[in-house]
Amino acid sequence: MQTTMQLLDKALAIKPSAYAWCNDLGLSKSTLAVAKHRGRLAPAVAGGLAMKLGEDVQEWIAIAALEAEPDSVLLQQLKNCQISWRKR
Repeated sequence: MQTTMQLLDKALAIKPSAYAWCNDLGLSKSTLAVAKHRGRLAPAVAGGLAMKLGEDVQEWIAIAALEAEPDSVLLQQLKNCQISWRKR
């Protein structure tokens, strides 16, 4: 499964300044630093980065939403189901 940290790494490979990305997305300058510390992006931030990178916005919002959920049996089922979402 892809992670939002992979999306952030892709963005930083294109434009290495997290501060510049925050400006482009209209976020506070510490947003991406906090996200990196937490190990995940918020769904809106993931969607914004995906939009700027030409990635599938809905897919990245869904990935971020799954990452934000507490671990449960249902979450594992959704993660397993996520593979088929990408094939559509």
